[in-house]
Amino acid sequence: MEPNQERAQTAIYLSLLAIQIGGAIAFVWQELPEFRQVLTNPGEQLPKDASSDLTTAGILFVMQVAFWIRLLRVPIPFWRPNVFLNHLFLFYGRLSFIFGSALFSVVVFRHLPELGRATDFVLMAWRGTIFVGCLFALFCTTLEVERLGQAFAGNRK
Repeated sequence: MEPNQERAQTAIYLSLLAIQIGGAIAFVWQELPEFRQVLTNPGEQLPKDASSDLTTAGILFVMQVAFWIRLLRVPIPFWRPNVFLNHLFLFYGRLSFIFGSALFSVVVFRHLPELGRATDFVLMAWRGTIFVGCLFALFCTTLEVERLGQAFAGNRK
């Protein structure tokens, strides 16, 4: 591969990775107030907020587009041994899903069992779909960062 083509491929890869990581950060930032409310008021349905729901769905969509383009079209350009970067990216990959795991635990094991009869099940189904999609997007980003960490292990798998 020519040096210019290699640089362009690296820039595309880093851009797609930045979109995924930026999306994960934006998702966590967006959902922290709602997470806090669900944690302190289990069973109380969050008020309907179409702009927040659409923002979250948009973040999910952008993260997934970046992930699948990278996975199907853009190879990881780094295949040099670097023990420090290997461990750093593997650590970040594992760390990046902690918020998703905590959110899942609070919603499924603490919040849902407390919901009462006044629950809007259509809204709950819509938000549940977005929630599962966002957890999947966080999982995909975690995989991507761990793949990058493996690339610095020095052995192609």
